[in-house]
Amino acid sequence: GDENLKDYPIHENHELTIRSVLNNQMLYQEGWGVHAIKHSLTYSGGQSRGHVRSSAPVAACGFQGFSPFALPNVIEVAEGIPFIELTDWKEDRLYALKGEIVRRGVQAVTGLTMPTFEKRRFQRGAVGDETFASVFPTDPLEYRRRFLKMFA
Repeated sequence: GDENLKDYPIHENHELTIRSVLNNQMLYQEGWGVHAIKHSLTYSGGQSRGHVRSSAPVAACGFQGFSPFALPNVIEVAEGIPFIELTDWKEDRLYALKGEIVRRGVQAVTGLTMPTFEKRRFQRGAVGDETFASVFPTDPLEYRRRFLKMFA
C-alpha cells in the first residue's frame, strides 16, 4: 500500500521533491532515475522490493505469495487518486493520507474508529531509537558492502 499511496519519506532522497512525487503516477512502483539503475545502487523500486523480500520466506514456509496491492486493478485505482488536489502539494498532507484512508475504510466496514499515527518506517517502529542506531548503518553504501561480501 505504501507504493500506491506514495507513502515514503521524500526527504530521505535528495533527488525527490513533492512535485516529482506527485507528478509521477508510478514513481514508487517502478522506481526513478536513468538507465538500468533507477535511483540507487542499493535499493530497487518499492514494489519490487516487497516481492523480493517476501519470496524466500514465503517459499520456505510452503506458502504462495500474494498482495492485493499488486493487482493491476488496485494499481489502476491508485493511479487515479487526485493526490495534488488532496494534498495541495504539502508533504504532511501526503503522509497523513494513507492513515486517513485506512481509518475511514475500517470505520465504514466495522463501525469502529481507529486511531491514526504519524508515518514511520517499519524498521523505526520495530526497536527503540538507541537499538536502531546500533543495528542499522546510516550510510546506504554499507548495505551494498555487506551484500557484496555475502554474495560477490
